[in-house]
This record gives sequence, structure tokens and C-alpha cells, in this order.
Amino acid sequence: MIDIYTPRFMVQALAQLHPVRKFFRNTFFRNTFTHTTKTVELDIFKGKRRIAAFVSPLREGKAVERLGWETFETKPGYIKEKVPLRPQDTQSRAFGEDIYSASTPEQRAVQLLTEDLAMLDERIARREEKMCAEAIIDGKVSVVGEGLNFVVDFGYQSGKNQIVLSGGDCWDNGGDVMKFIDSWRLEINKRCGIAPDYCILGSKVAWAVADNPTVKARLTNTINQQFGYIAPQDLPEGISNMGVLTLPHGTVRLMSYDEWYTDPEPGAAAEEDKPLVPDDVVILGSSASRAQFHYGMIQNMNSLMALPRFPWSWVEEDGSARWVQLESAPMPNLFQVDAWMVARVLANP
Repeated sequence: MIDIYTPRFMVQALAQLHPVRKFFRNTFFRNTFTHTTKTVELDIFKGKRRIAAFVSPLREGKAVERLGWETFETKPGYIKEKVPLRPQDTQSRAFGEDIYSASTPEQRAVQLLTEDLAMLDERIARREEKMCAEAIIDGKVSVVGEGLNFVVDFGYQSGKNQIVLSGGDCWDNGGDVMKFIDSWRLEINKRCGIAPDYCILGSKVAWAVADNPTVKARLTNTINQQFGYIAPQDLPEGISNMGVLTLPHGTVRLMSYDEWYTDPEPGAAAEEDKPLVPDDVVILGSSASRAQFHYGMIQNMNSLMALPRFPWSWVEEDGSARWVQLESAPMPNLFQVDAWMVARVLANP
């Protein structure tokens, strides 16, 4: 017989689960690395557009210095959550169970194991997506919890990676949306050679763009020039494709990402749902930029290896409960920070 509580069996069960929305994680942090150490080394790369130098053929060849990168060491976040299974949990009808074809306690235990693993995995997946959103929007990831309190800073610079508009430049005050997006896109392309293919809008920004008089005027003047179109369309992963802007320096797809999370920290206002992308934010970035997702070593004597997830189960000594626990040590790495720009564009967010 197969023990359904062995880590190997539970890892296989986790692989069959359908994760929650993970647009940031799956789009920008597709490359995954694992580490068998407690710490993780993160590299930050900033390229330059250097050209070859002229030199007389009678002179020595000119030495070229390799482009470098910055490396810093940090601890990954750590997640370890558990759920109890008690004898009485297997004796009553499970949620959705047919009242006329009752399951046995053993069958209910298997069902509860599947549901508990799915719930714990979903919580970790949401945390990973939240970490990716923090890395992209704030340029840093905060790891705060019991026994953990530190920040991993990827080095965003105000006025370069982070922009704040004011007064008449604000998009809800008549600011020229298309000129701003075009200039930001050109600036990103100039500094790292990667043109953004995603322009992600907060929910209020999406309406500010749709209502912007300059955008309306340009998009309706189709006799001699084509500046794009606004035609909202739902896509997978919680993404809405709002439309396309055809600008002097390239085409940009306008999108919004509709996903929320509930803050687990003490003091959170009645577990209020918060948007992953703030209402007043515009994100310009590329899926071609180098970003990574790292997992540190699992700090469990029954694992002693690096895995994205490690499930473990044990029975209390008095036999009154069986615990199922899921552990992970996640940390995103925004390898190419120059490929990103985040702007606050509303006067009234």
C-alpha cells in the first residue's frame, strides 16, 4: 500500500494542482534556480552601449574591460505553514460530499489531504506573486514575519526607475499620456537595449487613459494617421488587454492586471483585499529582461535539499491529530533593473 503522507507522494500531488493567478511570476520570473545554502546570491546587471575604439595598426591592440555586475547576498524569505487533521474531521460529511453515498473516514482523509495541500500551496503561490509585484513596482522586497525582518533592495532610482507626475502632467488632469509612454519607452530602450512590451495600468489609470482628451483626439483622427485603438478584451491570468498605442518610437500594448491579496499581518484592516497593482500606477517593462526566481534550502531535517515546495506530515505523540506542513524559501531577483520604469500618474488616486 502507498502511504499518502510520504513527502514523495505529496510532492506528486502538489504537481497536479492548478495554481492561482501568477502573471508576474510566470511572465517575468520564468527562470527558476534552487540553492542548497541558507543564503542566496543575487546579481544585478547594468549594460552599456560601448562601441569599438579606433587604433593604428602599428600600435598594440586596445584592451577592453569586461562589463561587470553587482552581487549581493541575502536570505530568502521562509514560509512554513501547517494544518491539523483530527479524527472528528474524517467522521462528518465533507464539503460537497453526496449525502447518499457517504465516504469512509479513510477516503475523507485522502480528500482532506488534497484540499489542505492545495490551500497551503495557494497561499505560498500568492505570496510569491506578491513578492514579484513588490520587486517590479517598488524595486525591493520586504520580508517581515515571526523571526524575520529585512528588505532586499534591487536599487531602483527616483527619477529613473520611479517617476511621480504632478500638476498638469497628471493623466487625470489632461497630461499627454501618449508622449509620456513614448518617452519612457525610448528611455528604457536607450539605457538597456530592451524595448518594453508590457504597459500595465492600475485600475484608475485605465479609466484616466480612456477618458484622456488627447488620447481620444488622436485615436479618432484616422484619416491621415493611425495612433492605435482602445478595445478592451479579457485574457487569461487576470489580464485585460485594453488596446494598442502606435507611437513614434514603437507600439505599446496597454494592459491591466486584476488581482488582489489579503494581508496576513496583524493590524490589517479586517483582512481587506488589496490590489497587487496600485490604482495610480503605470508599469513599463519587458518579458525579455533578465529576471529570476530563487529558492533557498529547506530548513527541515527530513529534506536537506533545495525544493520549491517541501511537504511534511507527522502524528502527535498522543495520536489526537496529524499535521500536514508545507515549506518554501522563495526570493525573486530583478536582474536587469534598467529594463523597468514605474510611474505614479494620477493627481487623485
